[in-house]
Amino acid sequence: MIEVAALLLCKLGGQGGSADEIKAVLEAAGVEVNEEALTKLTGDMDGKDLNELLAAGAEKIKDVPFGGGGGGGGGGGGDDAGAGGAAAAPKEEEKEEEEELDLAGGMDMFGGEAGGGGGDY
Repeated sequence: MIEVAALLLCKLGGQGGSADEIKAVLEAAGVEVNEEALTKLTGDMDGKDLNELLAAGAEKIKDVPFGGGGGGGGGGGGDDAGAGGAAAAPKEEEKEEEEELDLAGGMDMFGGEAGGGGGDY
């Protein structure tokens, strides 16, 4: 698989993708060259256009399902009827008041006082 990546790098770099060029890319990356895989790859690619192979592969892969249909919803919660009493009244959430900022004089995006005064800028 690493040989295919090296071939693609060669093609992106404007090279032909010969075995020697692929070896040079692999060696530059510090990867040990698998001669058997390299020979098979160059033999399989002989006389074929990479762009046509990529287009054909993209056409085939478009029909492959990736992922599920989203799954089912969560299960319903049980009612409190079996808990021995009337349903409890829903709790009201306490809303925290947000602190309001006074931005009337502007704001320095670096956390200093508005208007500069002593900053590096």
